[in-house]
Amino acid sequence: MRHLPPLNSLKAFESVARLGGALRAAGELCVSHGAISKQVAVLEKWLGVPVFDRHAHGMKVNRDGLELLREVQPALDRMALAVGKITADRGVEKLVVSAPPTMTMHWLLPRLPSFMAEHPSIRIQLNNRRDRGVGLPEGVDVVIRRGDSTDPSLTQQRFMSEAISPVCTPAVLRDARIRGLADLASMTWLTADMRPRDWPDWLDFAEAGPLSAPRQLSFDHSYLALQAARDGLGVAMGSLYLIQEDLASKTLVPIFPGLVLPSQPYVMAYRAGKRHEATVASFEAWLTTAGRDHERATRRALRALIKL
Repeated sequence: MRHLPPLNSLKAFESVARLGGALRAAGELCVSHGAISKQVAVLEKWLGVPVFDRHAHGMKVNRDGLELLREVQPALDRMALAVGKITADRGVEKLVVSAPPTMTMHWLLPRLPSFMAEHPSIRIQLNNRRDRGVGLPEGVDVVIRRGDSTDPSLTQQRFMSEAISPVCTPAVLRDARIRGLADLASMTWLTADMRPRDWPDWLDFAEAGPLSAPRQLSFDHSYLALQAARDGLGVAMGSLYLIQEDLASKTLVPIFPGLVLPSQPYVMAYRAGKRHEATVASFEAWLTTAGRDHERATRRALRALIKL
């Protein structure tokens, strides 16, 4: 059987020794100054020796107290850590959300703090599992994707439009001296393997004819192609609803602002049985509002660009 003094007396002693006074310790432990003094007295009586030297300006831990503090402080820290691990998830609900990498980086992550502030009891876990053949990846509660799923077991909610058009930096556009669609062929095209149809679909929409570029740089993901465009390496097919901030700051500009091709909208999907779960319902309501607000802002920005 362990021979130990009362835990409260050890907590009071450690706090006084660490903070340098009973008044500060009382504030940390949310008790009165007298309660701290009483607990320290209990400890000293139990030990049979004083652990503080008293003087007119307060208390100072003595040699015996320092020896005790060296053992008590890390022990209390370990106890607090163990308790924290057990209670960390109490009252917290986890929501696993899968979204495309470019969408996650450019749109979802910058807005998640507002959801977290509104719903502190919901912990979001993000992953980028990409399997268009599977309606909902294993272990995922909510999936965000472009376009509707064909899985009948899923409830789906469109929350934001999308549109594409070629974009580059103002300097690249100035140097290219674009006079018409045919001049695109003189530029380096930045393509993304994850969205292989963007360039050919836009060219068909623009009625550009059999146009191709002698110089191309290919990337796995759209966010890499867009970053290459920001770095002045060429022209990328921009997801305009994801780069609205780039357009507003003129970091990237559309080469043909009047030729914007509507693309597949962004959709949130989840198992139909989860419709009434509070975590899913809260995320859906927040996502719908955030998407609608951003869509309006992007449309205003695009209208302003067309008028330039």
